[in-house]
Amino acid sequence: MDGRQGSGELSDLERELREAEEAQAEAEAAAQRAATARAEAEEARRRAREEQEARRRAWAQGIVDSYDADLGAAESAIRDASEHFAEAAATDLPAAVAAYLAWVEASHRHYALQARVASVAPVLDLEATPGERLSPPPFSQALDAALDRRGAAISARILDETAAQLAAQLDAGGGAGAAAGSDTVPTRIPISR
Repeated sequence: MDGRQGSGELSDLERELREAEEAQAEAEAAAQRAATARAEAEEARRRAREEQEARRRAWAQGIVDSYDADLGAAESAIRDASEHFAEAAATDLPAAVAAYLAWVEASHRHYALQARVASVAPVLDLEATPGERLSPPPFSQALDAALDRRGAAISARILDETAAQLAAQLDAGGGAGAAAGSDTVPTRIPISR
């Protein structure tokens, strides 16, 4: 019986050893699968970072590429808003206030466009200079300037009309201005009663 018992114990030990080896092989296979999964996950993260960086660079490049056109449009918007304000200032004060605010908004959008491109330039390894603020003057100064320009335009128009009338009458009648060869309109026309 001792031989069978020894043989049974040996058989049990061999089975346990075999089971231990199988468990170790399974553990090593699981560790290998885990290492492979970690490597695949890391590769996926790396690719995702690269794709994200590529999208970010493409977006930044789009901003830089469109900058000149965008800046030109922003400057045009400022000019248009300024002109609209100048027109409204002489004819419709409530509209002038709205036009002035549109002018202010156009100026801020112009600056924001420059700040945006300055912010994305480092993404493309570019340098950017600080933005230029093209703010309108204070409302009262802008109103005074617009009214002065309108007054000057009215004055020039009236003087041109008067000069044309005088030239037509003096040339047609052979008047003193035509006879003297004068091309200018006197600044003061004496009127006698």
